Amino acid sequence: ALFTNSSAIRTVLLCSGKIYYELLERQERDKREDVALVRIEQLYPLRLDLLGEALALYPAAADYCWVQEEPANMGAWSFIRWQIAGLIGREPRFVGRREDASPAVGSHRVHKQEQEKLLNEAFAP
Repeated sequence: ALFTNSSAIRTVLLCSGKIYYELLERQERDKREDVALVRIEQLYPLRLDLLGEALALYPAAADYCWVQEEPANMGAWSFIRWQIAGLIGREPRFVGRREDASPAVGSHRVHKQEQEKLLNEAFAP
């Protein structure tokens, strides 16, 4: 979501896929107008020109984070981290599951707990 007062943004959460909807729900529930969400619809070829335009709307000092459900050694993190770093001048913070051999925990209860932890970390001050 783009806010008219982008100078109030302290955190920029970048993501791709369905995690966006969970982040949006949490942002609206908590009325977090200091957090911007940037959903990347197309990872390849990545439109760095469009992503750069979107990120230019926010303060350079904001906390830029890549959020994904997948473990750190899976998903888009290994590709996107350097692309974002090139645009903002530093590596973004990673918010997601720790590295793992499996993309899923195999337990709905544990998955929900991990997902809640992930969302809490993304919106931590």
